Amino acid sequence: MLTKYLYIAGCIPFLILGLLHTAYTIADTYNPKRLIPYKSGVMGLMKASTLALTKETDMWRAWVGFNISHGVGLLFFAITLLYFAALHSAFLQGSVFLLTVAPLVALVYLLLSRKYWFRIPAMGSALSLLCFLAGSLAQAFA
Repeated sequence: MLTKYLYIAGCIPFLILGLLHTAYTIADTYNPKRLIPYKSGVMGLMKASTLALTKETDMWRAWVGFNISHGVGLLFFAITLLYFAALHSAFLQGSVFLLTVAPLVALVYLLLSRKYWFRIPAMGSALSLLCFLAGSLAQAFA
């Protein structure tokens, strides 16, 4: 039972981060002010530059798309785990795969946050990682 509640708690930071990231990015397509370059001229340069890979899009549209898909990926991860933890906890508790992959994914997000992003996603990822690890360990020693 402890595993269930620790996994639910571990999903909450990723839900919040995924929702905010997706909402901020979508809002920035109408009124850019959050996930945009600090220097005003950079966004214009991003819009004026295509990718080396293809001329079908520009760096700004790619940036927006990457950020929305990143937020949606976080949401999918969190909602899927939350579904199993809240509604099918027996399946979660019996799944070595889920009890291993969830902490590993949280660890990857923590490492990415520390290297490429900033403090808030690192703190959320660390909190989720601790909850998932504690839940997995609680299940292992149950």
